[in-house]
Amino acid sequence: MSHAHYSKLWLVTRKDAEKLLKLDETIGNLKSWKSKEDCLNKILPMYLKYRNLVKRLMVCYNQMVQPQKRDLIKQVLNCAIGRMLEYKREIVKLECSDYVWPDNFLIEMKFTQDDVDILSRSYYATDRTRELEERRKYINDLIDSANKPPESIIIETHIIEQTMPSAIDVRNTSSPIKVTKARKVKTGEPSRMQISLESEEHKKAREAREAMAKLWKSTITLIQSHERARSARCIGERARKQYIRNIKLNQGQTELKKPEKSARKQAAMIIQRTWRRYRAREALRKRADRVEELLDMKIPSWRNREVFEKDEANYRRIQNLQPEAVWHLEERTDEESARVHAIKAAGLMEDITDEIREWFILWYNELGYFDIFPVATAGGSILVATGQTLTPEEYLLEKLQKAKKKEKSKGNQKTKEESDENKKLANKKKGKSKTDQAKSQQLSTSESKAFPGLLQANNDFHHYWEFRDESSNPKQREYLDLITEKLCYELQLEMREIVDELMRAELEKLKEALMKDHADDKVKLDAPTAVKAGKMKKKKKEKKDPLGNMAPEDIFFELARNRIIRSQSVVRLKEWIGDLSYQNYEARQELREYRHRLGEVKESVIDYCILPLLSKESHQVAPLVRSICICGLPRHGKGMLADAIFTEVGALVLDLSPETLLNKYLGKKEQNRLMNMVNKVARSYAPSVIFVKGGERPWLKKVPRELRYLQPKRLAALFTKFIKGIKSGDRILFLSTSSEPYKASKKFVKIHEKVILIPVTDYNTLYMFYKELLMKYHGVDRNLDVSCLAKLSVGLPLEFIRQTVENVVGIRRRITLKFKPLQQREIMEELLSYDSPGPKILEQYRKFEKTIPLEKERLKMLANERELREKINSPKKKKKK
Repeated sequence: MSHAHYSKLWLVTRKDAEKLLKLDETIGNLKSWKSKEDCLNKILPMYLKYRNLVKRLMVCYNQMVQPQKRDLIKQVLNCAIGRMLEYKREIVKLECSDYVWPDNFLIEMKFTQDDVDILSRSYYATDRTRELEERRKYINDLIDSANKPPESIIIETHIIEQTMPSAIDVRNTSSPIKVTKARKVKTGEPSRMQISLESEEHKKAREAREAMAKLWKSTITLIQSHERARSARCIGERARKQYIRNIKLNQGQTELKKPEKSARKQAAMIIQRTWRRYRAREALRKRADRVEELLDMKIPSWRNREVFEKDEANYRRIQNLQPEAVWHLEERTDEESARVHAIKAAGLMEDITDEIREWFILWYNELGYFDIFPVATAGGSILVATGQTLTPEEYLLEKLQKAKKKEKSKGNQKTKEESDENKKLANKKKGKSKTDQAKSQQLSTSESKAFPGLLQANNDFHHYWEFRDESSNPKQREYLDLITEKLCYELQLEMREIVDELMRAELEKLKEALMKDHADDKVKLDAPTAVKAGKMKKKKKEKKDPLGNMAPEDIFFELARNRIIRSQSVVRLKEWIGDLSYQNYEARQELREYRHRLGEVKESVIDYCILPLLSKESHQVAPLVRSICICGLPRHGKGMLADAIFTEVGALVLDLSPETLLNKYLGKKEQNRLMNMVNKVARSYAPSVIFVKGGERPWLKKVPRELRYLQPKRLAALFTKFIKGIKSGDRILFLSTSSEPYKASKKFVKIHEKVILIPVTDYNTLYMFYKELLMKYHGVDRNLDVSCLAKLSVGLPLEFIRQTVENVVGIRRRITLKFKPLQQREIMEELLSYDSPGPKILEQYRKFEKTIPLEKERLKMLANERELREKINSPKKKKKK
């Protein structure tokens, strides 16, 4: 599509964002809610609108070429992600669940599920492929360079006259060995014949293997020659018989039996009728298949990819234009920066100097002394220029108020203390329960980190872009006036720093001269003085680097050599197949038990793991989630979800699983050093994911004998300390996967802020999965009923089902599909071989789920709501007379 299309899409999206901001501000200013339902009725539509806004902004950002406009869109996108996740946090607090089913609001707003699905299939045509590929290639190159030795020593040998029994018995052997000297060869040089020390037994075994191979080869050759001779004899016999028959026919010894003309005609008619009926049936079937394909009622084994390939090529073209546009912008900025510095730098310094001196003169003329020069950390002379410093009149008023406060008696202080105590007692009586009003106050826009950024981006659009005519810029070139304005602002800040240093020195000299003039006065000059050094806040001492200022690259190489940093396998989140729970909205209204499905798991992974790590800005404004655990039965997709997170984010993976750390970094000092290295590398190469496979092992209640050699609990305390040190903007996530979370202690649940439970497979998901799995084979009947297969497979892992189908529909079976259609029982027989975990393990999982704090709150909330509904619906007893 053209640049104009995405420019229009951006303008429409921005108008919707502006309306959403106004609505958000009105909701944020509300101080109280009538009930929890009223609060949810306001919050849920806002959450859905923000999800739809984020999806459209992603498309605009990825398809836009103009770099200055893309910077503004990126700012809006990051803040919209943060605000959306803030609303999600409040919904989770109210509903006591990480999963949302707002079916009624989707119907009201005329949204489909695809409209609010951020990483849907349609989005993948416009994803961040180029950035992620570059990031993945960069990390893999670093890992390869770390594992690549500088040089290798190759030992060359020609002939070994006598072999040794083993390398240990070299000293005891008397047989001479001829070995050439070792030489150093650079990596990449073809290797020579390696040294080999062969014993007598090994030599006999080798000779026996060689003799067996020769015998096997001669046997095969003999069989082949006999088979070819047999087939040649058969062909010769058939040719001889045909030759004799032809001679007899020529000599008239035998006659051919010719069928009657009527019989031949009847046979031709039968053949023609059968063929025409067959053609008619095929034509009708193809027509019906075509109609069903057009209506999406049938899944074809092959689709025409021409339109998709054209769209992909267009997307690649835009992706290649984006870095070119950024390069042009930087080149133009450098040229304009040199011009602006040459023209305006000197004049700016004079103007700023005159402005500050006028401030000096104003204070001296009014009060006879000077004010304190603002500190550089507070803004310096910018506070003077913007009028944020005190005027002489304001300084005198403040001085009088301080004098009055000192005159107040101590009795007033006692009354204040009494009033404070009364307030505390009143607060205790009210209690600190989580009421709807308290929860609604957290939605205030003043407390939001993302809302001010959205307002600022909206103001920037009004200031720079609203009245700009872009019809004269069809190629989306950069705008010079925006570059100049930005450079002038940066130049002013740069010049102010220089001028402030000079004017501070000048003010000190003026104050010294003033103090000399008033040295003989009886009344001391009451001029404002700077804060004493003792009263100033002590600056935090910079923490010493426990690694001795070791370079991050060196740490990276060391961790890569120890296999702690590993290359990631490319797995897209779109490969995760799972349907949503369409019945849970009604179940929630009726206060029935309800559970999430695999589709909701995907949404939680997007909200908590992927979106916050996309950029530093989004991680700063989004609610901080430091640690996540993905729990599920074996082979239910935990590893696939983890790999999908690494791929979608382009994260650096630091594997701290007990198996990876076996016999590495032993002892407290080495363990502390390891965590310090991990901390430094993770921050230097963000986004980073600290991954622990078997996440329950560091917090096991009792370590089994078969796992004691791993020493799984040695890093548990350091993990806790590391997670607490993660802050907003670090783009670090502690991710673990667990197949047996019920074996861990309570600390395991406490240390993970979010626990994502992968449920067992359901009918809807399995029906979709079987359709996608079987319909890719051309010979499989399009009308094959997979409903019975889905019903039978409920609870079976998808990976096992995939392997089963691939085993059943192998190459040999696919050849016979045309005349021997696939039957459901063939797959059913293989599915019955699955070894289920058993009811005990499933019961342990359910018990563990109830120990999660959020699930506890949900169950309590449902119980309270049931009691209230029973009280309301129960018939009132008649009072006895």
